[in-house]
Amino acid sequence: MEDNQNFCVQCGQNLAEDAKFCPACGARVPGRNPEQVEQERQAVRNVMKYRLYWAIALMLIYAIPFLIIGLYLAVDLDSIVNMIMTDPMYADYVSYYGLTYDQLHEVLYYASFAYILSSVCGIVSSILCWKRTQYWVALILCIVSMFTGAMGLFALFMGMFAFWTILTSKLSFREYEEQLEGQLNKIQ
Repeated sequence: MEDNQNFCVQCGQNLAEDAKFCPACGARVPGRNPEQVEQERQAVRNVMKYRLYWAIALMLIYAIPFLIIGLYLAVDLDSIVNMIMTDPMYADYVSYYGLTYDQLHEVLYYASFAYILSSVCGIVSSILCWKRTQYWVALILCIVSMFTGAMGLFALFMGMFAFWTILTSKLSFREYEEQLEGQLNKIQ
Protein backbone atom coordinates (compact mmCIF):
# COMPACT_ATOMS: atom_id res chain seq x y z
CA MET A 1 0.00 0.00 0.00
CA GLU A 2 1.13 3.55 -0.60
CA ASP A 3 2.88 4.90 2.47
CA ASN A 4 0.94 2.67 4.85
CA GLN A 5 -2.42 3.91 3.62
CA ASN A 6 -4.88 2.76 6.26
CA PHE A 7 -8.12 4.26 4.98
CA CYS A 8 -10.25 3.89 1.87
CA VAL A 9 -9.83 6.78 -0.56
CA GLN A 10 -13.48 6.43 -1.63
CA CYS A 11 -15.40 6.13 1.64
CA GLY A 12 -12.84 6.78 4.40
CA GLN A 13 -13.25 3.35 6.09
CA ASN A 14 -10.26 2.18 8.16
CA LEU A 15 -8.41 -0.66 6.43
CA ALA A 16 -6.30 -3.55 7.63
CA GLU A 17 -2.62 -3.40 6.63
CA ASP A 18 -2.96 -6.23 4.08
CA ALA A 19 -6.41 -5.24 2.72
CA LYS A 20 -6.94 -5.62 -1.02
CA PHE A 21 -10.50 -4.25 -0.97
CA CYS A 22 -12.41 -1.93 1.30
CA PRO A 23 -14.74 -3.99 3.52
CA ALA A 24 -17.33 -1.18 3.49
CA CYS A 25 -17.61 -0.10 -0.17
CA GLY A 26 -15.64 -2.81 -2.01
CA ALA A 27 -13.19 -0.41 -3.66
CA ARG A 28 -9.79 -1.83 -4.54
CA VAL A 29 -6.95 -0.54 -2.39
CA PRO A 30 -4.43 1.16 -4.73
CA GLY A 31 -0.68 0.89 -4.59
CA ARG A 32 -0.07 -2.77 -3.86
CA ASN A 33 3.35 -4.08 -4.69
CA PRO A 34 3.91 -5.57 -8.16
CA GLU A 35 4.58 -9.07 -6.79
CA GLN A 36 1.11 -9.23 -5.23
CA VAL A 37 -0.50 -8.03 -8.44
CA GLU A 38 1.37 -10.61 -10.53
CA GLN A 39 0.45 -13.36 -8.05
CA GLU A 40 -3.23 -12.49 -8.46
CA ARG A 41 -2.92 -12.46 -12.24
CA GLN A 42 -1.18 -15.83 -12.21
CA ALA A 43 -3.87 -17.24 -9.94
CA VAL A 44 -6.52 -16.22 -12.49
CA ARG A 45 -4.49 -17.81 -15.31
CA ASN A 46 -4.20 -21.04 -13.29
CA VAL A 47 -7.95 -21.17 -12.60
CA MET A 48 -8.65 -20.82 -16.31
CA LYS A 49 -6.13 -23.55 -17.15
CA TYR A 50 -7.48 -25.97 -14.53
CA ARG A 51 -11.02 -25.37 -15.73
CA LEU A 52 -9.98 -26.60 -19.16
CA TYR A 53 -8.39 -29.67 -17.57
CA TRP A 54 -11.79 -30.50 -16.07
CA ALA A 55 -13.41 -30.24 -19.50
CA ILE A 56 -10.77 -32.54 -20.95
CA ALA A 57 -11.19 -35.09 -18.18
CA LEU A 58 -14.98 -35.09 -18.40
CA MET A 59 -15.00 -35.57 -22.15
CA LEU A 60 -12.43 -38.34 -22.06
CA ILE A 61 -14.18 -40.16 -19.20
CA TYR A 62 -17.14 -40.89 -21.42
CA ALA A 63 -15.58 -40.64 -24.91
CA ILE A 64 -12.98 -43.39 -24.63
CA PRO A 65 -15.19 -46.16 -23.17
CA PHE A 66 -18.02 -45.37 -25.55
CA LEU A 67 -15.65 -45.33 -28.51
CA ILE A 68 -14.68 -48.87 -27.56
CA ILE A 69 -18.36 -49.85 -27.25
CA GLY A 70 -19.19 -48.25 -30.60
CA LEU A 71 -16.32 -49.99 -32.35
CA TYR A 72 -17.26 -53.31 -30.77
CA LEU A 73 -20.86 -52.87 -31.91
CA ALA A 74 -19.76 -51.97 -35.44
CA VAL A 75 -17.32 -54.89 -35.73
CA ASP A 76 -19.41 -57.61 -34.10
CA LEU A 77 -22.92 -56.40 -34.98
CA ASP A 78 -24.25 -59.64 -36.47
CA SER A 79 -23.34 -61.80 -33.49
CA ILE A 80 -24.75 -59.23 -31.04
CA VAL A 81 -28.05 -59.12 -32.94
CA ASN A 82 -28.12 -62.95 -33.08
CA MET A 83 -27.49 -63.14 -29.36
CA ILE A 84 -30.30 -60.69 -28.59
CA MET A 85 -32.75 -62.41 -30.93
CA THR A 86 -32.06 -65.92 -29.59
CA ASP A 87 -31.36 -65.28 -25.90
CA PRO A 88 -34.44 -66.11 -23.78
CA MET A 89 -33.55 -63.27 -21.42
CA TYR A 90 -34.16 -60.73 -24.23
CA ALA A 91 -37.09 -62.55 -25.88
CA ASP A 92 -39.70 -60.55 -23.95
CA TYR A 93 -38.16 -57.23 -25.01
CA VAL A 94 -37.89 -58.28 -28.65
CA SER A 95 -41.49 -59.49 -28.75
CA TYR A 96 -42.78 -56.48 -26.78
CA TYR A 97 -41.27 -54.04 -29.27
CA GLY A 98 -42.06 -56.31 -32.22
CA LEU A 99 -38.54 -56.04 -33.60
CA THR A 100 -37.41 -58.18 -36.48
CA TYR A 101 -33.82 -59.21 -36.99
CA ASP A 102 -33.35 -56.55 -39.68
CA GLN A 103 -34.90 -53.79 -37.57
CA LEU A 104 -32.74 -54.60 -34.57
CA HIS A 105 -29.69 -54.81 -36.82
CA GLU A 106 -30.47 -51.37 -38.25
CA VAL A 107 -31.03 -49.79 -34.82
CA LEU A 108 -27.76 -51.15 -33.44
CA TYR A 109 -25.94 -50.23 -36.66
CA TYR A 110 -26.94 -46.57 -36.28
CA ALA A 111 -26.30 -46.68 -32.53
CA SER A 112 -22.74 -47.87 -33.14
CA PHE A 113 -22.08 -44.91 -35.40
CA ALA A 114 -23.69 -42.54 -32.91
CA TYR A 115 -21.31 -43.87 -30.23
CA ILE A 116 -18.32 -43.49 -32.54
CA LEU A 117 -19.28 -40.00 -33.76
CA SER A 118 -19.96 -38.78 -30.24
CA SER A 119 -16.69 -40.21 -28.95
CA VAL A 120 -14.55 -38.87 -31.80
CA CYS A 121 -16.06 -35.39 -31.40
CA GLY A 122 -15.38 -35.52 -27.63
CA ILE A 123 -11.79 -36.67 -28.14
CA VAL A 124 -11.05 -34.01 -30.77
CA SER A 125 -12.63 -31.35 -28.55
CA SER A 126 -10.41 -32.56 -25.68
CA ILE A 127 -7.31 -32.30 -27.86
CA LEU A 128 -8.23 -28.75 -28.90
CA CYS A 129 -8.76 -27.83 -25.25
CA TRP A 130 -5.41 -29.38 -24.33
CA LYS A 131 -3.70 -27.32 -27.04
CA ARG A 132 -5.84 -24.30 -26.06
CA THR A 133 -6.65 -23.57 -29.69
CA GLN A 134 -9.75 -23.30 -31.87
CA TYR A 135 -12.17 -22.29 -29.13
CA TRP A 136 -15.30 -22.31 -31.29
CA VAL A 137 -14.46 -25.67 -32.90
CA ALA A 138 -13.83 -27.21 -29.46
CA LEU A 139 -17.11 -25.82 -28.17
CA ILE A 140 -19.16 -27.01 -31.17
CA LEU A 141 -17.56 -30.47 -31.10
CA CYS A 142 -18.42 -30.72 -27.41
CA ILE A 143 -22.05 -29.92 -28.25
CA VAL A 144 -22.10 -32.44 -31.11
CA SER A 145 -20.57 -35.04 -28.83
CA MET A 146 -23.16 -34.36 -26.18
CA PHE A 147 -26.18 -34.62 -28.47
CA THR A 148 -25.09 -37.41 -30.83
CA GLY A 149 -24.25 -39.78 -28.04
CA ALA A 150 -26.58 -42.69 -27.57
CA MET A 151 -25.34 -42.86 -24.01
CA GLY A 152 -28.25 -41.27 -22.22
CA LEU A 153 -28.20 -39.00 -19.21
CA PHE A 154 -24.64 -39.85 -18.23
CA ALA A 155 -23.21 -38.40 -21.45
CA LEU A 156 -25.63 -35.50 -21.39
CA PHE A 157 -24.60 -34.53 -17.86
CA MET A 158 -20.88 -34.92 -18.55
CA GLY A 159 -21.23 -33.09 -21.86
CA MET A 160 -23.14 -30.20 -20.33
CA PHE A 161 -20.56 -29.76 -17.60
CA ALA A 162 -17.70 -30.00 -20.14
CA PHE A 163 -19.53 -27.47 -22.35
CA TRP A 164 -19.89 -25.06 -19.41
CA THR A 165 -16.21 -25.36 -18.48
CA ILE A 166 -15.11 -24.70 -22.07
CA LEU A 167 -17.57 -21.82 -22.40
CA THR A 168 -16.32 -20.14 -19.23
CA SER A 169 -12.66 -20.68 -20.16
CA LYS A 170 -12.79 -18.84 -23.48
CA LEU A 171 -10.06 -16.38 -22.55
CA SER A 172 -7.58 -19.16 -21.80
CA PHE A 173 -7.51 -20.24 -25.48
CA ARG A 174 -4.55 -18.92 -27.45
CA GLU A 175 -6.66 -16.86 -29.84
CA TYR A 176 -8.04 -14.91 -26.87
CA GLU A 177 -4.82 -14.46 -24.85
CA GLU A 178 -4.64 -10.74 -25.63
CA GLN A 179 -8.15 -10.24 -24.23
CA LEU A 180 -7.20 -12.20 -21.12
CA GLU A 181 -4.08 -10.12 -20.62
CA GLY A 182 -6.14 -6.95 -21.14
CA GLN A 183 -8.50 -8.07 -18.40
CA LEU A 184 -5.62 -9.10 -16.14
CA ASN A 185 -3.97 -5.70 -16.59
CA LYS A 186 -6.99 -4.18 -14.88
CA ILE A 187 -5.86 -5.91 -11.67
CA GLN A 188 -3.76 -3.34 -9.84
